[in-house]
Amino acid sequence: MRIRHRPGFTLIELVLAAFIFAVGALALEATAVASLRRMRRSADLALAAAVARSRLETLASSRCDLLAGGVDTIGPVVSGWAVEQSGSPLIRVLSQTVTYRVDGATRLDSYRSFVPCAP
Repeated sequence: MRIRHRPGFTLIELVLAAFIFAVGALALEATAVASLRRMRRSADLALAAAVARSRLETLASSRCDLLAGGVDTIGPVVSGWAVEQSGSPLIRVLSQTVTYRVDGATRLDSYRSFVPCAP
């Protein structure tokens, strides 16, 4: 009796193809998780920068005699600022700290700006 060769895949070929597919799917999943973490980190950094910029713009548009320090919380971001006199009566120094969590750790960014005052 003669054995005929039938077209198709052997069991070993199917198992090997399934294994290669599984390894590729796991690599794709790991890449997606890393990408999501980076996107979350970028969103946290962007929010903190936006809070700092917004506070600076608000303080810079205020009259110099009304400038005062303070603390404000916007979402997960805590912004604190202080107003100091400079060597010139026409300039105020703004010191601002922005505290927020990124990658599971607390981060503190400090900013220092000068605000001109109208004579």
